Amino acid sequence: MVAEVDQKYLGIFAKETSENNPELSAALYKVLGLSTLLNRKLVRARKQRKLDPTRPTKSLDLYKHINWMGREGYSIVETIIPHVENYVELRVLVYKLKASFLHVFVLFEFSPNTKVNVLSNIYQQQANGATPTLKEVNYIKPAMEAFKRAYDLAAELLPGIHPLRLSVIVEYSAFMFDCVKDYEESRRLAKQGVDDALEVVDAIEDDETFDEARDLVGSLAIMAKRVSPPLHASPNMAHAASHGDLRNKNKTTYDLDGNVLMP
Repeated sequence: MVAEVDQKYLGIFAKETSENNPELSAALYKVLGLSTLLNRKLVRARKQRKLDPTRPTKSLDLYKHINWMGREGYSIVETIIPHVENYVELRVLVYKLKASFLHVFVLFEFSPNTKVNVLSNIYQQQANGATPTLKEVNYIKPAMEAFKRAYDLAAELLPGIHPLRLSVIVEYSAFMFDCVKDYEESRRLAKQGVDDALEVVDAIEDDETFDEARDLVGSLAIMAKRVSPPLHASPNMAHAASHGDLRNKNKTTYDLDGNVLMP
């Protein structure tokens, strides 16, 4: 999902590039609009009960809309990438958006059986001279590579406390936990993100950026302590266990010093 902080920076960069690069600006505005509508549908989809893909239900139509918007956003981002190599924050943001759209495909494009197949046919098809379509691609491996690329760029170009860098880590960690099922790596990414942010917390100069960073660091602190779901657990039990002790109904939050904030 394209985070609120991503959308904020999309709007900023779309406005800043409007005079010198109107085509880039227009593309950024399109992605901003699409991501806003897509996020609303993603929230609705999460509230739906388990989808039965064999029947023409409203939830199936919703999933189709999500996939269409995801493809449109992904296609636009692919055209933007060659034009942002000389930017810093915008470059990180665009590569993160590419990973976010692939994340959507992983969540909504496949049946459970195909989701667990981490190896993709895309490389074999390319080796044979074929051009695979989006439907022919298993998105998990490309999504992992896109997140890794965004993560490496953010680490290279942005300080640990920068909201865009933290946004990359939040979604990357969630993807590794929920889709790849690499729970240890998910927790490692989150913990490293918190540690890197706290080392340079004094670099924040304005209150708005501090508030954004504080919220993202708090999310990472929680993700760093997510519990791996037990083997053979029911989906509901696994979901609950992944979010902590089932008996603990209070959400724990942290400040930028890593201290627990009481509810």
